[in-house]
Amino acid sequence: MRTSSFVGSALALIAAVAAGPAIAFQADLSSMAMQIPASETSDSSSLRAIPLSVQSSPTPVMPSMGLGTMPEVPALGDKTTADEAFNMARNLYRRGEKQEAINAFQFAAGQGHVGAQWMIARMYAKGDGVAHDDLKAFEYFRDIVSKAGSDFDDTLESRQNAAYVSLALLQLGSYYREGIPGTYVKQDSHLAVSLFSRAAYNYGEPNAQYNLAVMYVEGNGVPKDLTRAVQLFHNAAKKGHGPSRARLGHMIFKGEGVKRRPELGLMWMNLARQSAEQSGEAEAQWMIDLHEKALAEASEDERKGALGFLDRWLNN
Repeated sequence: MRTSSFVGSALALIAAVAAGPAIAFQADLSSMAMQIPASETSDSSSLRAIPLSVQSSPTPVMPSMGLGTMPEVPALGDKTTADEAFNMARNLYRRGEKQEAINAFQFAAGQGHVGAQWMIARMYAKGDGVAHDDLKAFEYFRDIVSKAGSDFDDTLESRQNAAYVSLALLQLGSYYREGIPGTYVKQDSHLAVSLFSRAAYNYGEPNAQYNLAVMYVEGNGVPKDLTRAVQLFHNAAKKGHGPSRARLGHMIFKGEGVKRRPELGLMWMNLARQSAEQSGEAEAQWMIDLHEKALAEASEDERKGALGFLDRWLNN
């Protein structure tokens, strides 16, 4: 049973786990992901994978609360359930008491709480309250995936767990794409493709769709297949994934893996540019540069046609 219908709403639920005052809890966990510098050319074969972030599911921040209004955190005990420990850990995390939080997360994880396992992995991956340790993060992500069943009930817990599994697959794929230096986790492009494929096709995870598409563009771990890359970029682009919109637009503009339609390509790159400008992040500059270069190459009629496509898209 495919779980992509569960994941979108569940990502927002996951976001609330750690979000607190001034914290927007994103799924940009991988320190292994590569960035595209602004100087990168517009040749699609030279564009590389970007830092992972779930752009299609904006992460809500929980209402800001002063520390004086924070609920009291009870102590762990023999009768404490996994859910209770998880909630304790969440409150401790919000307070900034990271060491106490990870102890409570570990208590819940020991009882099989998937969310707690994912939070511990996330903290090790980012060095958040603990020493940065990609290998420990990898092992927690691996355990989440290895214990995941193939079927999910349409319940709140199942939707949450499906999203955790989806993001764990994404992270494992990123680790295997690059390897973890000095450990037994070696670079394995074929395994990275397999993991990204599970997250992309079984869960509809847009970052996995993007990363898998890049591997098809590069012929990394799979035979080069621009047509399939276009399909994957398109699937993620429809969900609002900015980098996929940029890469899709570039390929349509150039006629790579698909019939050349410069007006439509410019529209997708324009949408990507808007998200890049709104983010204000330096690593998103490449999307703006890609659009600028395409505009310089396009004819006046193509630029006008792109505005028509954009207007219809925005008013659809």
